[in-house]
Amino acid sequence: MKGNMEDIQNYLNCLWSGIIERHVFDIFNHSILFNIKVINNGEQFHHQLKFNNVKAFYYLNDQSPFDPEGDDCLELTSVTFLKEKSKQIKVSCVSDEYPHLTTRTNFCLEIWGRELIIEASAVDIDGKLFDVGLSH
Repeated sequence: MKGNMEDIQNYLNCLWSGIIERHVFDIFNHSILFNIKVINNGEQFHHQLKFNNVKAFYYLNDQSPFDPEGDDCLELTSVTFLKEKSKQIKVSCVSDEYPHLTTRTNFCLEIWGRELIIEASAVDIDGKLFDVGLSH
């Protein structure tokens, strides 16, 4: 089922503060999958968020290393669709071998104090497919 582009952020907002129960980075198939549990007014809702045709992703952990406690979890603090693709990541290297490695990201996920920035041409939220295209 195809989703309406105007609704994409509303669907993503329903995932905020959810617990990431499972995550799969499938580099071979160019996808990133999250199974998310959201508790709202005492009720549990299970969601699936899948980024398809992933061109690039960048993970930034700006927290000190720590040993997780038994009841620790990964909280999807927020997930945002960047319609204008205003964030650009460019690889900088001493050699001139990689000037072509650049991407304009269109999704930003905050997982506690960590950031996952993704460029993908489509996102599937609970079976609703949003084709957002890739930058050039």
